[in-house]
Amino acid sequence: MVVHLYQNGSDQSDEQNQFYRGRTKMNEDLLRTGDLSLRLKNPTETDSGEYGCVVESRDIWRLTTVMLQVKGTVQVQGPTEDIRTSSSSPDPTPLLADSAL
Repeated sequence: MVVHLYQNGSDQSDEQNQFYRGRTKMNEDLLRTGDLSLRLKNPTETDSGEYGCVVESRDIWRLTTVMLQVKGTVQVQGPTEDIRTSSSSPDPTPLLADSAL
């Protein structure tokens, strides 16, 4: 299941699973900054589970997995909160949840 696909310089929403359509966002300048954070709008308990992120280019192939656990509903006001979860990778990838997008 595809949660979010960024390919050839843009988001590919046609490839995205309908359940996540309109609920995910990545930084617009992600290739320049190297920040591949994915934000999930209005997370619910059904979003809980393991997510994998694959980064692929001519010279690189990297897989990182994160476990997201959503407990109840929270109203977020102000800046996006950075939620770090346990990861199979030595450097945990931030998974951002933002109900204010």
